[in-house]
Amino acid sequence: MNAPKIPTETLIPQSFSTIAQAEDHLLAQVAMKQETITAQRLEHPLIDQSTLTGMVFRGDVFSRFEVTDTIFHNCTLVNCDFDGISLFRVRFENCKLVGTTLDHGTLKEVTFVDCDLSLTNFNEAKLTQVAFQRSKLTELNCLESTLKQCQFSDCNLDQADFSATSLKHHDLSTCRFDTLRVTDWAVRGCRFNDTQAAYLARLFLGITLA
Repeated sequence: MNAPKIPTETLIPQSFSTIAQAEDHLLAQVAMKQETITAQRLEHPLIDQSTLTGMVFRGDVFSRFEVTDTIFHNCTLVNCDFDGISLFRVRFENCKLVGTTLDHGTLKEVTFVDCDLSLTNFNEAKLTQVAFQRSKLTELNCLESTLKQCQFSDCNLDQADFSATSLKHHDLSTCRFDTLRVTDWAVRGCRFNDTQAAYLARLFLGITLA
C-alpha cells in the first residue's frame, strides 16, 4: 500500500472555507489546521496533496467528494454525508468519523489508524487495499459492498454489519466482537480465531463447542 504523495516542504497554509470560493472547488498542496466547518453543502469538492490537522466537520454534505494523496490527522468528521466519495492514497490518523456516510464510495489505498468509525456507513461501496488498524468499527454498516485486499488489524468490530458483503480472503482473527452481522456464504474463506469460529458455528449451525 502506497503512502500519500505530499510535497510537505512546499505546502501553503490555507483555510478550508476558500474551497467554496474557488470556481473548481479545489484545494491542492495546502495545509489546513484547526477549523470548524458545520452544515456546509458542496458539490464535487476536491482536495489533493494536502494535510488537514485538528479540523472539525459536523453535519456537512459534500456530494461527489474527491480526496487524493492527503492526510487527516486528529480530525473530526461527525454525521457528515459524503455519499459517492472517492478516496485515493488517503490516510486518517486518530480521527473520529462517527455516524458519517460514505455509501457508494470508492476507496483505494486508504488507511485508518487509531480512528473511531462507530456507526459509519460504507454501504454499496468499493474498498480496495483499505487498512483498518487499531480502530473502533462498532455498529459500522458495510452492506452489499466489495472488499479487495483489505486489512483489519486489532479492531473492535462488535455489532458491525457486513450483510451480503463477501469477506473471502480477509483476516478478522486479530479483531474483537461479541456480535457480528454477516451472511453465511459471505464468511467462506475468511480467517477467524477459535472464539470467533465458535460464535459463527452457533450463529449459522446452532452448534455449541465444548
